[in-house]
Amino acid sequence: MTLVETACISSDGTEYIIPEPCVHEQKVTIHHWQLRDLIIARQDKKDELIVPTGRDIFRYNFRTRSSSYLVKDVGYAPTCMTIGNGYWASGGQRGELTLRDINTENEVTITTTPSKTINNGLAFSNLNGQLRLLVSNNDASVRVFSVPELQLLQTIDFRTAVNHTSISPDETKMIVVGDDNKVHLFSITAAGTFEPVSTMAAARDANFSVAWNHSSEKFAVASQDGTVHVWDIRSRDPLYRFGGGNSSITKGAARCVKFTQSGAIDLLAFTEHVSHINIIDARTFNAQETIRVGSSGVDTPITGLAFSPNSHSMFVGMENVILEYPVDTSARRRFPKGALL
Repeated sequence: MTLVETACISSDGTEYIIPEPCVHEQKVTIHHWQLRDLIIARQDKKDELIVPTGRDIFRYNFRTRSSSYLVKDVGYAPTCMTIGNGYWASGGQRGELTLRDINTENEVTITTTPSKTINNGLAFSNLNGQLRLLVSNNDASVRVFSVPELQLLQTIDFRTAVNHTSISPDETKMIVVGDDNKVHLFSITAAGTFEPVSTMAAARDANFSVAWNHSSEKFAVASQDGTVHVWDIRSRDPLYRFGGGNSSITKGAARCVKFTQSGAIDLLAFTEHVSHINIIDARTFNAQETIRVGSSGVDTPITGLAFSPNSHSMFVGMENVILEYPVDTSARRRFPKGALL
């Protein structure tokens, strides 16, 4: 068993995440220095993660500690992945795009190259029963494809490289961010079209990751400048701003942000470029816990972040292992004055 040093380095006195992780011997590799969102927790299989190791894609069962191939040699090293409605998709540095049916006996894999530049982010959306795959690309576009045909249906153009697109859980809103500090909010109409609502800004640098809370009322944006801002959809200005544990702009860049999707837990977490994970109380947004992975004084790359479907565990990817941190669910189900949810 690999030994990994980990410690809580700051908190308000409350541990949202217990800093004594279970260590899983499963590699999670990155292939772009800024794109570090490469752990997927399956919602339809409560004990399975999907991760890349080189050009291979693995299903990893964190209960049995066993792994098997989802795709053996996808043909490139993925820069981004997503999953939804029985499909898995990945993108590569030369515009590669792969779609795979993962639930049926006839598992079909389609690979295409709709562009020649980096696919930075992927998202599925179910529009009136029609499944779509949205691809954020370095050529300043979001391409919308049909699933499973991968027919290009629409291209949404921007003024800079697009790093991440996220659809709200209620499928009515979309956030798009890229290589500037702009945050673009769209509404998704009943007809399945994407209508611009507003453009906001808060960070001083490019934005790389977006997450929605379970109620689709708030979203968080992680930036290269090390900040995470939280908006309510009714406001053009962010409600909250958070920073990490690393003073270096590059080492402290906020790479990946996630909300728990269980309403009783209400946590927000984000990773830094190296060494630190930050966990925030997403009910009050007035408390933050920071955990260090790896030895003090050593830069430890973080390759991904995911919560289990029931929000009882937080998974943190590293180049040689996955760390599984228990969520203090008992504490999270209590409100002030000891009331139980």
